[in-house]
Amino acid sequence: MNIPFEQIFERSPVAKIIVDKSGIIRVANENAEKLFGYERSELVGNSVEMLVPEEHRGSHPALLKKYASDPTPKLMGQGRDLYGVRRDRERIPIEVGLNPVELDGEVLFMACVIDITERKRADEKFRAVVESAPNGILMIDSSGQIVLCNKQVEEIFGYDHGELIDRPIEMLVPDDFKAPHPNFVKSFFKAPETRTMGIGRELFGRHKSGRLVPVEVGLRPFYGSEGIFVISSVVDISFRRNAQAEIQRKTEEIEEFAYRTSHDLRSPLKSISALSECVVADIQDGESSQAVKGAEQIRQLSCKLIQLTEDILALTKVDAESVEFREFDFEECEQTVRDKFQADLEETQTRVEFQLFHSSPLLIQGARLIHVIDNLISNAIKYRDVTRDSRVWVRTFSRPGMSGEAGSFFLQVEDNGMGIPSEKQAEAFEMFRRFHSSQIPGSGLGLYIVKKQVAKLEGQITFQSSADGTVFTLELPIQMADSRPETDSEFGESMARQSVPISSSQP
Repeated sequence: MNIPFEQIFERSPVAKIIVDKSGIIRVANENAEKLFGYERSELVGNSVEMLVPEEHRGSHPALLKKYASDPTPKLMGQGRDLYGVRRDRERIPIEVGLNPVELDGEVLFMACVIDITERKRADEKFRAVVESAPNGILMIDSSGQIVLCNKQVEEIFGYDHGELIDRPIEMLVPDDFKAPHPNFVKSFFKAPETRTMGIGRELFGRHKSGRLVPVEVGLRPFYGSEGIFVISSVVDISFRRNAQAEIQRKTEEIEEFAYRTSHDLRSPLKSISALSECVVADIQDGESSQAVKGAEQIRQLSCKLIQLTEDILALTKVDAESVEFREFDFEECEQTVRDKFQADLEETQTRVEFQLFHSSPLLIQGARLIHVIDNLISNAIKYRDVTRDSRVWVRTFSRPGMSGEAGSFFLQVEDNGMGIPSEKQAEAFEMFRRFHSSQIPGSGLGLYIVKKQVAKLEGQITFQSSADGTVFTLELPIQMADSRPETDSEFGESMARQSVPISSSQP
């Protein structure tokens, strides 16, 4: 039977072109016309470079010459995108297979050209799905090499895309597990199945910086034309773990709070009950002086309970309270402090001095900051050193941010009081911590509430304390509306570098 090879060539569903060593098109079939949009007469006799993107036309003859020196069947464009150019200048993604053919003693080259536009579109859709996935997605081959990853993986582990592709998966495995991990990979490929890694134990990935990232990993085998792959879904559970730790901390805090509160309420209430019975008995026996003394003790205990109750109410409001942001008026704050503490200041002969070194407005939740300032000044008055003149300084300064970032606002409250004992300073911000005589009124919740208020302001509070006094420093990340003069900057930088209490002898 005579096989009509010319008809087979012509009717092939694949575009076919035959060129000579010079790159001149000798033959083109019907699908080549349709694919590139040219009439056959426009293709035959012209250079194949007419179908090559302009930026590659200069190098194409050299590639053809190299192929002609060793003409063997090959697939062009492996590992990179390959494009052809239509008559209307539209670029189309293609795959090209080359085969040498001999015709009348001359070696020619047949190119089979496939339009892969639809495949590219499908690939793009697949990549869009992978990239938009809320979880990290990795795909590795049977040798454990990463062949695909999405943006979430880059963000979880801190690598760029190019740093991950074609690299071993062990680069994302903690150092302690790097050695046995390849065996785990081999074991999975021997019996691939959909499963979750790390069931019953904590699982970590290794960030580029070296830190460990808590993760959940799901595995699913994928059967492709090139073999079996494993698709891994990676979820960073740092936030969940932190939330769980915070819940645990809150639970322990509530338990301690309930225990300490019930104790601190029950003890004085029992004393009040017993003293009340004594007062009644003294009145019945005509011992009026003893009755008065007992009543005074009841009054003192009642005041402690009132203070404790007020502090507990203040504590419950810290999280629930909604406070609006406004420009804080320190001059108004100073006058309010003097009015509020006037009786205590006069009785203890304490002098309060505001030293305001900022020039830009502070936008903040004012009620929270006022609560912090009031508490620190109240403590300074209560825990004054009676052997010297009592002084309290309230200072402000600010430091601008770098490259347009928000700056920092600093507030210091310093006193020359008794100070916090060095062995107790680590407990200063804990609940129900008191460090001086029980004769000084207080619930032990003040600094704990201060710390929570500062946290709500997204700031930090630190302190330094000695027998010469205490200085509390608040750093608040507040944007400043205007730039400060150089003198403010110099002062602020100096204070920030010192980070030590200013001498209590300072005027």
